[in-house]
Amino acid sequence: MKILDVGCGPKTKKEGAIGLDIRPAPHVDVVHDLNNYPYPFSDNEFDYVEMSHIIEHVQRPLHLLNEIHRIAKNGAIIRIITPHYTSQLSYGDLEHFHHLGWISFALLENTGMFKLKKHKLWFTDFYKVFGISVLANKFPRRWEKYLAFIFPALYIEVFLEVQKNENAKSLLNNYMY
Repeated sequence: MKILDVGCGPKTKKEGAIGLDIRPAPHVDVVHDLNNYPYPFSDNEFDYVEMSHIIEHVQRPLHLLNEIHRIAKNGAIIRIITPHYTSQLSYGDLEHFHHLGWISFALLENTGMFKLKKHKLWFTDFYKVFGISVLANKFPRRWEKYLAFIFPALYIEVFLEVQKNENAKSLLNNYMY
């Protein structure tokens, strides 16, 4: 299995992965600005793509996901972790350009290019004790619509499956607002 860790950072990289980051570090295999396209990889190269705390840092998330779709194989899994838009962590970092939630990733299914396989909203222990995390994860759309700013999440973790077909060649053309 060929793995890409996008934005692997200065200290961590997924075991066995190719590390891609804007800044050089001992374990970074490819130094590249994620806002410059195309990335230096071939089409259909990766089986798994890890993107932990990176999508909120790029200028154009749809361009990033379009490029990930290009370099990932059909059926590849993409794991994305990002601060939820209700979290102080989302707004606390001055280098965050975007604030995302469950609906941000659920809408990707409308493009035919990704399938949302699994999601998890991460909460503080306080909200876990009161069952808020269970309800939010069972009904994420309703929670984001009615309760997210009352009971904020810390992070959202999603697993997307890449779907390649003739009708969905560009996320930029297929994305529905």
